[in-house]
Amino acid sequence: MNNKLDNMREERKKIVNDYTGKALYKTHVDEMVGDNNDLQYVIVKEVIQETPDTKSFILVPNLEAGTNELMPFKAGQFISVKLNINEEYVSRAYSLSSSPKTKNEYRITIKRAKDGLVSNYMCDNVKKGDSLVISRPAGNFGYNKLRDESNVIGIAGGVGLTPIMSHALAIMDGILDFNLTIFYSVRTVNDIMFKKEIDYINKKSSKVRFVITLTKEEQEGYLHGYINKEMIAPYLQEFNTVLMCGTPSLYKSMNTVLSELNIPKKSVHFEAYAAAYEPEEVKTYELKVILKNDFIETTCRSNETLLVAMEKAKIKAPSLCRVGVCGYCRSILLEGRIKMVGGNINEAEASNDYIHPCVSYPDSNITLRLDI
Repeated sequence: MNNKLDNMREERKKIVNDYTGKALYKTHVDEMVGDNNDLQYVIVKEVIQETPDTKSFILVPNLEAGTNELMPFKAGQFISVKLNINEEYVSRAYSLSSSPKTKNEYRITIKRAKDGLVSNYMCDNVKKGDSLVISRPAGNFGYNKLRDESNVIGIAGGVGLTPIMSHALAIMDGILDFNLTIFYSVRTVNDIMFKKEIDYINKKSSKVRFVITLTKEEQEGYLHGYINKEMIAPYLQEFNTVLMCGTPSLYKSMNTVLSELNIPKKSVHFEAYAAAYEPEEVKTYELKVILKNDFIETTCRSNETLLVAMEKAKIKAPSLCRVGVCGYCRSILLEGRIKMVGGNINEAEASNDYIHPCVSYPDSNITLRLDI
């Protein structure tokens, strides 16, 4: 195997020297990675204003574009929306907030973010009747009956409710069967998403219960303050599973709370997020990207990922989860050093010089190979 790797790296040096997209023979890592080019074409059936800064988008198949039906999904999965914004090819992953039982219809719910390129574009520009390109459903966040307990505590902050709402609807529709208590933290009553659905579920379901706490105001019928152990403790049983989705600050605070409640880490599952990275000094490096039939030179700052830099350079770089978990963006690092923050690179990938550009920050000049 070492001789094979040495020969492969020699071949890669030749590619770097002549900037060609000549083919590399497959390694054992390539055999492990399936075809991830599953795109779906959809029409925006409806846009719903959930809160002052949050909208839901109901997506249905775009028959004229060749998508006759949408791929099925499991509660907790996400799709990636592919967009061309000012000739910059970008994508963002959004959790599905609808029931898996609803055939040929997805709901994604997007919160406006400060300086959020895609979220603000979606909220400001995308309207009923527009066409979009999205990925297949992906992700492993959610309930697993072989692993998890029958008593589940959901913890959600703001728009982090979306994948947990999908679980609640799946229980209502008979797809999943467990007891789910959802602690949902928002600033004010006006920030509550899916309010009519939540009220209906609380009235009709014996298995799903929403407990809403307001952090910035006090209102009758709601708890006040941040989620704490005193709120959660009455709903715990001998064995419990926790599903958590929200901001990094929520995860940090809840890790302390759950530890105080003696809930083992193996029983806590959370949706992955992109870890923040701030280098000591922001530098600009050269970034050379070798494609199958092209070669592009651009730059990348040390405080932005290689994926973001490629998108700014109008490269249609592959991406899906954008947090280094799914492996969709897996690329070959031909030259240079990187700082990979998070990510799920295994030993076989690392030994073959593969990286995940979505969580890789440059620490030198970089030459990257994309098979597109």
